[in-house]
Amino acid sequence: MITDQKTHDKIEQSLHEYLFKQREDNFEHASYSAEMSTVQPVKDGDLKAVERVIRQHKDFKLPSLSASPLQSAKFLFVADVTVCCRFCIEGGMPASESYGLSDLFIRKTDQCQTEDDVEELYGSMMREYARRMREYKKRRRELSPKVILSINYIQNHLHDRITVADIADELSMNASYLSTLFAKETGLSVSAYIREQKLNAAKHLLAYNDYSCTDIAEYLGFSGESHFSALFSKQEGISPKEYRKRIYEKHFEKALESL
Repeated sequence: MITDQKTHDKIEQSLHEYLFKQREDNFEHASYSAEMSTVQPVKDGDLKAVERVIRQHKDFKLPSLSASPLQSAKFLFVADVTVCCRFCIEGGMPASESYGLSDLFIRKTDQCQTEDDVEELYGSMMREYARRMREYKKRRRELSPKVILSINYIQNHLHDRITVADIADELSMNASYLSTLFAKETGLSVSAYIREQKLNAAKHLLAYNDYSCTDIAEYLGFSGESHFSALFSKQEGISPKEYRKRIYEKHFEKALESL
């Protein structure tokens, strides 16, 4: 308890000193509503409004979170992407997708060498979230709530072996009715949609990771590598290994062009 009190007292002192310095520098944080207004266009998928926010962002007076301006910019970027991530989940983006995007963009800050690099990354992050939210808004107008929830369930369970019964149980629906409704609204059976989404996820793993085909098949809930390879070849027209080879060759060619 004594240690906790000492820690509290130190934090309290540091906070008072920090707030005093902010007042001396005439710095005021933007109001909560003002900060949220910069993220609302992303949640709404309003690309024009997002472009305005991006243009205005570089002129915002932001707090200094580090002695290094670059590190401070990175810390602020992490805060921005975290808010975007949560807002988009509230707006209907599958949590796995939103958190995944957040993780990817935060990792990209390692490559930023200047504050301008971070500012450019901020713009890319805002646009990417907004584009995806626009597509979800469009889909929501075309699909019923139950089908949207089914799609979200599938996206959040791509690493599992998913059945129509699993989804129906989750949504408290009759499995036969769900299958009919899903096919009517999406043009695909539930199983075909699951297979398509798993194979799309496999393409990303093949392109951007070093996982073996056996590992990918296991991660995505296929019955085995041969089953995965057969389905992948049927959809893409080439085997997973050939797909990875072609992607690698494209990346290599681009790298050579940039030299």
